[in-house]
Amino acid sequence: MLILNPSALGERMRSLRRAKGYSQQRLAEKAHCNRKTIIDLEAGENVAIYTLFRVVSALGMALEVVDKRIDLKSLADLVEHDE
Repeated sequence: MLILNPSALGERMRSLRRAKGYSQQRLAEKAHCNRKTIIDLEAGENVAIYTLFRVVSALGMALEVVDKRIDLKSLADLVEHDE
């Protein structure tokens, strides 16, 4: 999933948290931050990048930075057709 803004990141974090069955408080405990930080992150507010990485890790996920100019789905389709 390509995330292009803080609001989309917050929505994704909320979705992942709920999929894991974690409350905001439980995720905050696992990420060693406070519940208000999770609330802010899920609302697309500014949180420290270090905290973002702790939350992502607590969810068992990782971040990947990609060049948004490349349409990865189209590229994958091309590779599949060439084989």
